[in-house]
Amino acid sequence: MGRVVEAAYAKVNLALDVGALRSDGYHSIHSVMQSLALRDELILEERAAGISVTCLAGDPLRQGALDAIVSQGGCMPPSDQRNIAWQAAEMLMKETGERRGLHITIRKAVPLAAGLGGGSADAAAVLRGLNRLWNLGLSVNELMKIGARVGADVPFCVAGGTAEVKGIGEKVNILPSIPPWPIVLVKPPVGVSTAMCYSDYDRLPQPIRVDVDMMVRALALGDLSKVALSLGNSLEVVTFKQLPFLAELKSMLVASGCLGVSMSGSGPTLFGLVRDVNHGHEVLQRLKARLMQEAYGKIPKVYLTMLKPHGEPLP
Repeated sequence: MGRVVEAAYAKVNLALDVGALRSDGYHSIHSVMQSLALRDELILEERAAGISVTCLAGDPLRQGALDAIVSQGGCMPPSDQRNIAWQAAEMLMKETGERRGLHITIRKAVPLAAGLGGGSADAAAVLRGLNRLWNLGLSVNELMKIGARVGADVPFCVAGGTAEVKGIGEKVNILPSIPPWPIVLVKPPVGVSTAMCYSDYDRLPQPIRVDVDMMVRALALGDLSKVALSLGNSLEVVTFKQLPFLAELKSMLVASGCLGVSMSGSGPTLFGLVRDVNHGHEVLQRLKARLMQEAYGKIPKVYLTMLKPHGEPLP
């Protein structure tokens, strides 16, 4: 029986502009998505028949985090047909006619319901891994098309790196790689309803528009300060309305020394760009001190990780 190991890299939206509601019920988006070193690890093993999934707690410090403040425990994704990794395997089998059995082990280090694309990354890792395990010979574009039928962020997660994304996520234009700049992530101990965020966005008197082209130009220059100034997310205002304390957390990240701060996806994870790894460690420690002073109850999960250039493995 064959076996492969595949990494499932988290992502952030460096810029996210939400457009009009489409006739199919989805919103058009224009975004720059960026892979992170923080990742889940998937083990795909052939079995006699059927699909099964096991989800285990991973170790962020062995899976792409340079530093972390993470409490023990936490929710795990379902280990049945509701798991998007399972759904990706089923979709690939349907498209290729494969009928071999499969067991998927997921070591979770990317937090759930965070706006970091952890589930989509797992699905993409299954598609890439099975393509290798079963010698299917599918191209990246073919895998992305299959992934689009599983979830909106899956096509980007199949390709990874840095990309301009349009449509509902199915149009992915790979951009030149950028340096592995460090980034601080803050995931509060709450979830966000993506559907509710988009519904609230549709009720805004005026849509919040983000200049994604400005981010593309800043990335082309390789200028971290310009990238930091170009961060933006159309959904931030509605998520902050749902969770007002996020505005305070954003101010904490800025006060702790981040060059620029934004929200990823529909949230609630906030991220801040930093100059280098030493600066990142300093920001994380300042942030930890600030969080300990506040009456948050359960402290948010905080990670120092890096942006992941396209096609390059990271420790």
